[in-house]
Amino acid sequence: MDESRLTYDACSKVLIVKMPSTLHEAPLDELKTVLERKLDYLPSHPGQSVVCTNVHMNHSIRFDNSEFVPDMLLSLRDISERTNKPSMFLLISECAFSQNEAVLRDKLKKITAELPDLVMVMMIVIQEDAPFNSPQQKSATWEFFKSRGTLLSQKEFLALRTNLSEPICLGKSITVGGHTWCHLATVEYFIWVREVRGNLININNSSTDSSTRGMLFPEIRMGEVDVMFNKAISTFKDSIVLFFEQLGESFETGEIDEAIGQLKISWTDCQGHLTGGMKDMAYDRYQCWLQKYVLLRHKWKPSIVLLDIPASSRPHLDVRGGNLTQTTRMNTCMVALASLTIAPSHSSSSPSPSSSEVLSSSDNAIYSAGDV
Repeated sequence: MDESRLTYDACSKVLIVKMPSTLHEAPLDELKTVLERKLDYLPSHPGQSVVCTNVHMNHSIRFDNSEFVPDMLLSLRDISERTNKPSMFLLISECAFSQNEAVLRDKLKKITAELPDLVMVMMIVIQEDAPFNSPQQKSATWEFFKSRGTLLSQKEFLALRTNLSEPICLGKSITVGGHTWCHLATVEYFIWVREVRGNLININNSSTDSSTRGMLFPEIRMGEVDVMFNKAISTFKDSIVLFFEQLGESFETGEIDEAIGQLKISWTDCQGHLTGGMKDMAYDRYQCWLQKYVLLRHKWKPSIVLLDIPASSRPHLDVRGGNLTQTTRMNTCMVALASLTIAPSHSSSSPSPSSSEVLSSSDNAIYSAGDV
């Protein structure tokens, strides 16, 4: 599994712990490929400047003691030694899988307020047919996998599917050992686009001129999204010209038109990425559950004990969001981690996981200052 990513908002004092997965990233894979292919043909140094156009995945951005890690970020940057001009960010994208949509919208509002050059914001929402729950102890699924005595490979795991005669596809659940490990219900796209030199993107605005929504699954209805993408590409071109003008360089729009043209995305290929991500998600959940709850080598339950930290050593949370907030947050994590010990439980039986106890690789934890 991928490592967790932290997003911290100093104003609301909220820390979001995000566990990305292949399924979580899948809707962005095709867009990343298309953008990189287009941008490779973009003239980068018409004069003394050397402009680098990058598509970042999970790139950290910081401002006002807050840190955000969007799933995708498109940036322009002059990497020559003649200027210290900061990067211009043109596109930001977030994918919500088993994540609170309201929290994600709030995150996007804060980012758009801090990045005035943004041309396009994209939010993708993946919903499952039902909330995922891990198999319970002593259930038929538990006994089914315990009897095998070892962790299966992904190929072996998927070969045990209930509906093995049917190919794995988005419309079907992945059910193994009598348990559903992944079953997607819907995948929707929400798009907001800003005119060049226009007003900031407003996430609350549902105007048909500047925003739209589309569906990738259960059926492909992405016509309006295609229109909005090409509107964004047109504004990208103007923003690139503006960026070079700010560097004191002249750049003809025609050169960019020839290099970029229109954006053509295969939504069928996007569905293919989702299918692959669904397989990985099902196996990740199985692997996490089996290793944590079934293949325990010891008959004692590990529990976390926080040692008593002297008052003088306890971290102080600066609720005002002052200059020491980020350092304090890191110190808080360091002290908390340093104080963890493992103590055996008096229980001799293996724990029975609950849906809130076992997190899949897409689940997110949200902590506020009151939880610290």
